[in-house]
Amino acid sequence: MTKQRKKFKYKPLSLKDIIREMKQNIDLMIDLAYSALKFGSKELADEAYNMEQRIHELTFLLNFQIIQAHPRGLDGAKKLEPIVVMGYAIDKISDALSDIARVVYVNNDIPYFIQMFSDISYVPEPIVKIVINKDCSFIGQFRKDVHFRSIHGVDLIAIKRGNEWLFDRDETVILDDILIVKGEIQPIIELKKLSKDLEPFSFDIEEKQKDQLIDLENLEICEKVEEIQRNYVLITDISETMIELALAALFFNNEEVAEDVLEMEEFMDGLNLALEKDLLDLSHLVEYPRHLTGIMRIVFSCELISDAAAHIAEIILKGFEPHAVLQQAIRETSEIVVRETLSEDSYFKDKTYNELQDKRYKRGFHIIALKRENKWIYRFKPDFVFEKGDLLIGLGPIETVMQWRKCVNPEKYKEE
Repeated sequence: MTKQRKKFKYKPLSLKDIIREMKQNIDLMIDLAYSALKFGSKELADEAYNMEQRIHELTFLLNFQIIQAHPRGLDGAKKLEPIVVMGYAIDKISDALSDIARVVYVNNDIPYFIQMFSDISYVPEPIVKIVINKDCSFIGQFRKDVHFRSIHGVDLIAIKRGNEWLFDRDETVILDDILIVKGEIQPIIELKKLSKDLEPFSFDIEEKQKDQLIDLENLEICEKVEEIQRNYVLITDISETMIELALAALFFNNEEVAEDVLEMEEFMDGLNLALEKDLLDLSHLVEYPRHLTGIMRIVFSCELISDAAAHIAEIILKGFEPHAVLQQAIRETSEIVVRETLSEDSYFKDKTYNELQDKRYKRGFHIIALKRENKWIYRFKPDFVFEKGDLLIGLGPIETVMQWRKCVNPEKYKEE
């Protein structure tokens, strides 16, 4: 993918606005990158690339604003250091995500492997397509007015209309639109019903020749693919979770979460080595080993993401407190990370993870992690039971944050 680099025109932004936009863009880049792989879309990869360039511009603006601020003395510098580190890390994460998306340019068969290595039953929040059919109530509504996240519990990444990809929140949903959404299985199933999409889960945007690139009838190959599948899902899921947790540690100045991010980074190192070995073993069993190069590039990029997230966490453990502008910026984003302890009278108490997918409790929030006594939990089986005293870290829309808090800890917020 070759693009003409445009000249950057300086437009002053406040530190708060820069940080808020960087956070929003990196969240969307994650979804765009993996959507590009899932659907083999160069258009989605191009959009991820465009966002990478914008993050580069924002990083320049961030550094420029910090230089202008010219903090006096050690104390002033220490207050701005977390912002410098965050900007650097987000810039590196955007590079890695763009590299992940651009795998579609070097490996046309990547959707085949992505679907094979990321079986929907293994993935906590799969990316799928939903078709808008006749009698769907969304028809004629603006995308932003449907409130996909806060009401339906899924993220709408893009709309495919004919040969065109649409990303603007002011687009109107029309008949036959293909929605690219990300979320947990139950909310996706409910959204498919509302969209009158009664077809089984499908990931093909258009009809393509389906070649069998790997002989899954071969027992040795099949066993190796299953090993790769488990580790691939873990690597992509943990690298994404690390971004969320690292930023949460920074915004909340939480050393425990920061330490957990570093533990995850060590775990990622082991997973990467195991997966690289399995891919090399598999390359000796398949007819065309070059088909596996795309997966290798994705795994390498996930390692870079985990390193950048760990870099953010390290700044907290070194004793640097977050600047007040960070707190203000996160309060003004469309989504927020919150920590809440599950109380005795909580609606979550003794319910399974599957039961909490009910929008009455979920309120558009995704549980990033849970701490029970001294153990952190990042992935939840459908029958996982929530207990009193569990510390939840959730990510969701600002407009429903108080409703979610009241579900988790009614006693604490009963007067509000």
